[in-house]
Amino acid sequence: WQEFEEIALLEHLTNHLSAASNRLNFPKHMWKSTSKYANLCMAPPGSKTCSDEPALSCKNKWGALKSAYHQVQFIKSTSGLTWSDVDGVGVLPESQSVWNELVK
Repeated sequence: WQEFEEIALLEHLTNHLSAASNRLNFPKHMWKSTSKYANLCMAPPGSKTCSDEPALSCKNKWGALKSAYHQVQFIKSTSGLTWSDVDGVGVLPESQSVWNELVK
């Protein structure tokens, strides 16, 4: 997945949030329309190709993005750890043991 494809996926799902459950799970029919939307997006100059993502790939990508979001939220809420969108997780020497327990 290229960034412009992820943006198209998120745009389409954001525009159809009313179809999602409380846990942001979308019904099966949404993935076909999401795939069509992502495949119609224009590739930015310099990109190899436009998207050709099938519906299942869109569903799986959404699941991966949600999972990454929840992991970042957990890190942000864990005492002794910090998060930066530029640098990722911050582990200070005094919080190394907390990090070691999380990655086990």
